[in-house]
Amino acid sequence: MGAHYKIRTEKTGHYFTHGILTADTRFVWVCLHGYGQLAKYFIHQFEFLNPATHFVIVPEGLNRFYFEGVSGRPVSNWMTREDRLDEIADFILFLESLRHKIGWDRNPSVKMIYLGFSQGVTTLLRWLHDAGPRVDHMLLWAGGFPDDIPFHRQRAYFEAIPAHYFVGDKDNYITPEILEERKAIVEEIGIHFKLHQFSGTHKIDEKTLRTWITQHLDQDFISPVATKEGLMAN
Repeated sequence: MGAHYKIRTEKTGHYFTHGILTADTRFVWVCLHGYGQLAKYFIHQFEFLNPATHFVIVPEGLNRFYFEGVSGRPVSNWMTREDRLDEIADFILFLESLRHKIGWDRNPSVKMIYLGFSQGVTTLLRWLHDAGPRVDHMLLWAGGFPDDIPFHRQRAYFEAIPAHYFVGDKDNYITPEILEERKAIVEEIGIHFKLHQFSGTHKIDEKTLRTWITQHLDQDFISPVATKEGLMAN
């Protein structure tokens, strides 16, 4: 076997936004996609939010690949098990660079919402554990919990974050047994989440997300464009 060496180099990171960060922004959403997705499509799931008061940013995983063989639509992921510690360090550097560049949490009156879907859940938890940014709401959607990092060092930090876990009753990746295992893991981590189960598969369910927003943020969240399209559809 040949000798293995490493060198750190620059890599271009991509992200997509919905809305504009202004003095009128009341909520900032930082949303991490799952395995085999692209940010430019994932952000569509949040475009019903009113851009006048909600600013959404969707970073994209640094690893791109063809989902089926060597053709078809390119997709991305956050990490694999090959040299995983390097990939974790890379995406944390990317996400922190993005946070400081945009400054989405500089205004203390703006509520910060961090959402991770599927592989984006473990990515989000690793990032928060390492960087410790201000979080007002943490939404964990149908993902796993890393059991290989010392969460006890950040237990007080995670205990203070209002957390919610969402899972569909037809999710092929999360059986009732797996869900119980994850409940046990998060108790050790110190995350106390409210469980939201909905009728659906491994996806972000817009109806469920809208309900959560109505209950925890405000009712004036629907984009005027989305409202107009909805009326036309009816």
